Amino acid sequence: MYYLSTLAPLYAANHMQPMWRDRAAIQHFQQQLAGLAMSGVQPQFSQWVTSLTDPAVNDVGRDIVLSDAMLGYLQFVSAIGTHGNSWLYSNIPYKLGLPPNAVINQWQLAVRQDRLQSYVNSLVPQHPQYTKMYQALRDMLVNNRPWPQVSNGPNLYPGQLSNDIPALREILMRIDMLTHSAPVAQARGRLARNEPDDGGLSVGEENNRESLVATSARDITLAAGSTVITQSAASVTVGETVYSPDLVAGVKRFQKWQGLNTDGVIGARTREWLNVSPQTRVALLALNIQRLRILPGYISSGIMVNIPNYSMTYYQNGREVLSSHVIVGRPSRKTPLMNSGLSNVVLNPPWNVPTSLVRADIVPKAMRDGSYFQQHGYTLLSDWSKDAKVIDPAMIDWNSVSARNFPYRVRQAPGASNSLGRFKFNMPSSDAIYLHDTPNHNLFQKDMRALSSGCVRVNKADDLANMLLHDAGWSNDRVASTLQEGNTTYVNIRQRIPVKLYYLTAWVSDDGQMQFRTDIYNYDHAVRSGVQILAQAEKLM
Repeated sequence: MYYLSTLAPLYAANHMQPMWRDRAAIQHFQQQLAGLAMSGVQPQFSQWVTSLTDPAVNDVGRDIVLSDAMLGYLQFVSAIGTHGNSWLYSNIPYKLGLPPNAVINQWQLAVRQDRLQSYVNSLVPQHPQYTKMYQALRDMLVNNRPWPQVSNGPNLYPGQLSNDIPALREILMRIDMLTHSAPVAQARGRLARNEPDDGGLSVGEENNRESLVATSARDITLAAGSTVITQSAASVTVGETVYSPDLVAGVKRFQKWQGLNTDGVIGARTREWLNVSPQTRVALLALNIQRLRILPGYISSGIMVNIPNYSMTYYQNGREVLSSHVIVGRPSRKTPLMNSGLSNVVLNPPWNVPTSLVRADIVPKAMRDGSYFQQHGYTLLSDWSKDAKVIDPAMIDWNSVSARNFPYRVRQAPGASNSLGRFKFNMPSSDAIYLHDTPNHNLFQKDMRALSSGCVRVNKADDLANMLLHDAGWSNDRVASTLQEGNTTYVNIRQRIPVKLYYLTAWVSDDGQMQFRTDIYNYDHAVRSGVQILAQAEKLM
């Protein structure tokens, strides 16, 4: 027992009677405990699941294990609001401790008043996504037969041949990505009878596609120990190896499911996600279910940015009024998870380049090219004060400075090529993070948009600015004339608009379809541990 010294007086106060006499309360708590164990955030929860599924543990022992696990669970639930950004996004398990006495007393009061079931039910994430994600997790748990694999090679294009096609067809069919066709109907029949479909070899590895992910779906799959189904090439007929139109349509649906470009081409990222087994997806769902605990269940007014989905949503009066693609920080310069609030909108903003960016990017380039500052519209200033003096780059003794000790402020004037575009949306941030426009909107066409130095570039910055400025009493004509004049103008927002930058890699969309996104910052590491307990956790679901 992990909390034995705490449990002893609790049972003594309960006259050494069992605390878990309500079967419904036991069932519901075991389900929640199994879900947390599958997330992998703390290995001790897997130990409790193992004990609860051990037939050698008698009724008295099971009651004590449930109480021991409840103390750990209550610590997690009561502290997650404060520690969620570290506990749910770390490669290192958080440290177990005791929940506050007030929380323990609430549990004990529920035991004494025979309200344990309702108390347990109150501990689930209070978010509308919870029920949908939990049901999706349970549905996916039963899909536990060996998972086919497609392996490395060149891109596979529509109409091409590959011995891996049977495996591809089975994968798409088992995740309901295929429509009605004879081969699909036959495959469905085989699976309904729990007969294995044909295996398959691989389509192959993509050689030259952009690879930006810190931890890929492939890494998670291998860590989960997925079973690979292969098949002799000699046993596959030519007709079974064609990347046919029905498969292309299924792959496009699959790509949309993963937030990838829906081009039907099976490249590296599509192939990696195809190889992710249902078991790994269950663990991903379990981890993201716990992340719901630190998200608002209802948003009256505010801006929500889901970093791995590269998306921003603006809510007014509980209704979505704007949705936009965004560009976030690359893995080496992560966009932080944070809560803040918009304070003002800047029209024609100058860009005071962050010191870290000056040292890492700009100074090394300027030292190689004396005209770099002028070409990019940068001005050097003596310091960060309002009356800082302009410094001529030609007057600097470049032999006496380095990127590390560069003492000057670098500012880019407003204009068409300004890196912030035409609008900047300021919010208090210790990391100097804000939302802004960009002069390069072509980048929003990419499916992997972790490209910035940490700030969030908004594709529909014009629309967002117009909404905010309209609320501040500005007309469209006034906005247009101010932009045309080119003068930097700050407009305060009348009412604070909350902004939350969060990180969710799995959820259920409004149409009931599960959604998964690439873990660009390697925050889903815990699922590698969660996968290991699935077989036992399923017994408690």
